[in-house]
Amino acid sequence: MNIIPRPKKVSEGRTLPEGIHSEKKIYTNISGFVLEYAAAQLNLEAIPKDTAVFPFIRISDEFAIETGQLPEILPEKEGGYILKVDEQGVVIAAKSSKGLFYGIQTYLQLEQQDCNKELEITDWPDNDIRGFHLETRFGIPKFERILEIIDELCRYKFNTILMELEDKFPYEKVGGITSANALDKNQLSEIVRYANDRFIEIIPLQQTLGHVEYILKNDRYYALREVRDNRANPEFPFSLNVIGSLSFNDIDEFCPSNEEAYRLIEKMCREMAEKYPSSKYIHVGCDEAWNLLHCETCRKKYGKEGFNKIFLEHTNRMAGFITSLNKVPVIWDDMLRGFSKEDFELLDKNIVIMCWLYYDGDYEKGAALIKKYRESGFKVIGASSAKCCEGMSSDYLDMPNMKDRLINIKDWSRLSAELDLMGVITTVWSNYTGTIAPPHPFFDTMWYPIVYSAERYWNAGADSSDFEKRFLENYFGVEGMEDCFGSENEAVYEKTASIAENCKRNNYVARVYKFMSLLSVYRQKSMAVYRELYKLFDGSSKREKDIAVRKVKELETMREYLKPEISKLIGRYYNEADTKEFVNSRFYMDEFIIKSLPFFTDDSYCGTLFRQT
Repeated sequence: MNIIPRPKKVSEGRTLPEGIHSEKKIYTNISGFVLEYAAAQLNLEAIPKDTAVFPFIRISDEFAIETGQLPEILPEKEGGYILKVDEQGVVIAAKSSKGLFYGIQTYLQLEQQDCNKELEITDWPDNDIRGFHLETRFGIPKFERILEIIDELCRYKFNTILMELEDKFPYEKVGGITSANALDKNQLSEIVRYANDRFIEIIPLQQTLGHVEYILKNDRYYALREVRDNRANPEFPFSLNVIGSLSFNDIDEFCPSNEEAYRLIEKMCREMAEKYPSSKYIHVGCDEAWNLLHCETCRKKYGKEGFNKIFLEHTNRMAGFITSLNKVPVIWDDMLRGFSKEDFELLDKNIVIMCWLYYDGDYEKGAALIKKYRESGFKVIGASSAKCCEGMSSDYLDMPNMKDRLINIKDWSRLSAELDLMGVITTVWSNYTGTIAPPHPFFDTMWYPIVYSAERYWNAGADSSDFEKRFLENYFGVEGMEDCFGSENEAVYEKTASIAENCKRNNYVARVYKFMSLLSVYRQKSMAVYRELYKLFDGSSKREKDIAVRKVKELETMREYLKPEISKLIGRYYNEADTKEFVNSRFYMDEFIIKSLPFFTDDSYCGTLFRQT
């Protein structure tokens, strides 16, 4: 038996005879979506039975059920359930329909594995919020794919989606922002309903200070930016920061002294509230606004030491507005990390702080920050990451650093259990700096750490030492394979290629892993090859030139194999423009460089060798 998340309590009995329950039906005292869902998933007839004092489903060829009490633990645990399998059939019972739904997910996994043993499972979640982050800076999955993603999330018992649509949100009351491939309002409404039916709450995220490139890049709103002059040091006219002299760029932040900016922000937030009517929260961002006090108006208004003051005023203003919409405001925590006790006393206590830390070794830092926020009177949600910026190394441009991702998620599971957080959300970033940065590793590379986070947030005490093996069995139906994602890139490709060839489920994601791991190898080869091209110009020997040319040709051959496969994978669930952008981000400059080098097309020795190789 391989259930993810691993249940709290499991007892196994004898092996059951084959062929029992040949005429199974669903007997139940519930109605509505959960019953419709169970009947559809199991393809069984449902027969109502008005009995028992708690919601139940019995799957058997005859109806019989004991009307005793649930285990003591379950009435205290929202989402808890009990599942029993014996010769008489299967019983799933719970305190609520939500718990019953989670029990159904467990049973569906058992069915998939053809489990034929007597079982009794008593299970419940450790975290009230078990979240997934859908962010669309680079592209947005097609509408039908988003529904499939929701189905996959509920299979592993997630109950929250932090939805950051940016210009893919169907704004109707503000113009010039919504992109051509955005969701329409009916699609968004259906996504919200579809998720809510499956006990998943969507928390919309509307940035209100930084990370607003998708707004400020438009001429209509460019004047609302904070960075309106270039104050570079003429004696040192470049920055040591790899992303440039500014934090991100000049279109990253609103000017918090501009009332027109607030009129726009409030319209956008009001529309968020209207289009997510069932959502308790609205996340207003407020992270990484490091260019505050850049404009002359803000410097005059707040003074050189007014950084915290300007951020406090903005955050409190947004919190008050969100509260007036009958929603709870949520903000990222990074701008608060240097706040004093006095600063925290001035911060609106309705705010929920979402503390994000994404790397190996952040446990102690996280514990200190959470205690600081809690002592200041704030509720806290944690944020780990299944896919984020792994630095400048080419190793992780196309596949997440799986080892660090799992360590980070496990640390957050521990922090939530020890410090009694509201829960944890696993972020999935599509790119780093917003508008001009290339896409991160492709979306579907994140399923391994995402499913791991589902286990850790549901069952913080689970023994997950064998999780990779269990994931490969549960998610792909591939048995007997281990140490796939912790290997070097070449070994990862070999193993993911084997998974793609032998998987029984989720073949598309298996192919994503295969080709994205190969793309990682390609990217490393590309960086190595181009740093040697100077040898073709500096008087190096003929043999050295031969080697450099052959390496470029091998790279071209690899690109010709990879590019159509990558295009096909991305294009299955993304539109043409998004597919083109991702493919260009990986291959365009390589192609451009080769086409631009005259010795590969002329009649020189190198040109002749390149064409012959």
